Amino acid sequence: MKNIVTLMCLLLLLLYFYKTPMLDTKDAVLKAEMYLNNPPQHTYTAQMNVNVKELTTEQINTQLHNQTGMLNRMFNRKEWVIMLQFDNRNPTVVIDAHNGKLIQIIGATN
Repeated sequence: MKNIVTLMCLLLLLLYFYKTPMLDTKDAVLKAEMYLNNPPQHTYTAQMNVNVKELTTEQINTQLHNQTGMLNRMFNRKEWVIMLQFDNRNPTVVIDAHNGKLIQIIGATN
């Protein structure tokens, strides 16, 4: 009986990690704005003053991709790729789609 309960708990835990909730598009764009306005030290990116509420839908491009790596593929991990166009700049922000953590900033002033 103890083995069955342990197996069920393990199965539920694996299912949870396989289907964890993801950020929606609006939250992902707001996270990208936050990371561009207040970049972490480890990115060596200059601060950009961007307000996504002033941008049109043509200036914001979002894509949802699978993360690379064996464990990420096994647990179905996704990442948001958010491309913004403003003031002759085209930064791309890559964030974890499940927890909103910054993965990478590309194309910004370094």
